[in-house]
Amino acid sequence: MSEFDQVAIRVENLTKEYKLYSKPVDILLEPLSRKKRHTVFPALQDVSFNVGRGEVVGVIGRNGAGKSTLLKILSGKLDATSGTYHVDGKISAILELGTGFHPQYTGRENIYMGCTCIGMSRAEVDAKVDSIIDFAELRHVIDQPFKTYSSGMRARLTFAVAISVEPDIFIVDEALAAGDALFARKCNERITDIARSGATVLFVTHSLGAIYDLCDRAILIHEGKLISDGAPRKVGLQYERLLNEEEAAAKASAKPQLEDAVDPTTLDARVEDIWITNSDDVPVKNVFYGQSYLVVIKLVSNVDGGDFVVGFRFRSINGDTIYGTNNVFLRCDVKGNKGEVMELKFRFTCRLGPGQYLLASGIRHKVSEVESNLIHWIVDRSPFNVMPNEVFSGPFDMGCEVIGCQVKPASSASAPNPV
Repeated sequence: MSEFDQVAIRVENLTKEYKLYSKPVDILLEPLSRKKRHTVFPALQDVSFNVGRGEVVGVIGRNGAGKSTLLKILSGKLDATSGTYHVDGKISAILELGTGFHPQYTGRENIYMGCTCIGMSRAEVDAKVDSIIDFAELRHVIDQPFKTYSSGMRARLTFAVAISVEPDIFIVDEALAAGDALFARKCNERITDIARSGATVLFVTHSLGAIYDLCDRAILIHEGKLISDGAPRKVGLQYERLLNEEEAAAKASAKPQLEDAVDPTTLDARVEDIWITNSDDVPVKNVFYGQSYLVVIKLVSNVDGGDFVVGFRFRSINGDTIYGTNNVFLRCDVKGNKGEVMELKFRFTCRLGPGQYLLASGIRHKVSEVESNLIHWIVDRSPFNVMPNEVFSGPFDMGCEVIGCQVKPASSASAPNPV
């Protein structure tokens, strides 16, 4: 890595295997009987990579892929089965937010205990305790027992303690999920500050937005193997392809939903699937404000001369319809003959607020310009996330702009009566 003078973390052929027993008693019987009574689960398999000093590297992958196991080994919390690793520098690690503190102790007492565990002296803690409390935004409860804190409050205090040192290497497992959106943003800023100070940062996250915003590099781990290592957006696209493939496999094996209870092959037409792609025609799960995307609807016509109305809608996770349209609204005819498979594409620019959304789609027979009959529909498919932005707040962008600011006499300050 020419951009970095030294290697801070070196990992070579790292493997971690767990023995799985069907019954607890087999653990005792195995050495006595000299008969194998376990199966082996490979949490990590021959993982190799280097992290340069001052580099910020994100680790992504599905739950159970081996990401947290990797960080625990690198931070010295877990032994590897085989392979080697070397970490050069003072480590500060956040592996499980909200754990490791004593539930009976107050937040303040846990600060002293936690800081001592990461190598700080009493005098150093005395000097930093107020800044830790302020960062965690917990001054109002800092002298209450830790067990009375919510999970978010515990996470915030744990994070604040961990970043109170000036580490050479900062290892984080999902810490960016701590607290609310404002606190998560503050965590991002603090990690960025640590990285700019010359420290090395290695963190696990499920947020591709965090990967794109913070990282110099990303690593994708799947089923214990490192399958991609490179530029954040390149690795992010590979991760999304992996998710899309697994979702397609799940759909193929899943039972029909309520709207699919009738055999769709008996209908005049049907909606096969719906998804979102980016400008490179790659299916995505994370979309960004202001960027252009396509909603793609796959259709099958079972009749000749079909004249169809095909639409889609975005729904929030609580079921509210945020936006919907169809080909008739947009002055486009969709016609099909028996056996034809069509892909109807709607281009849109993302103006939605941050959050998770679901797609729904339906197809109708067009009877006249104002009348149509419903044939088939699918709902709550292809969940996607709109990443945070700093342009507006709320569910959608109304396109507001400031057109001027006039200074007027106080006598004319009252608002005019509406017409």
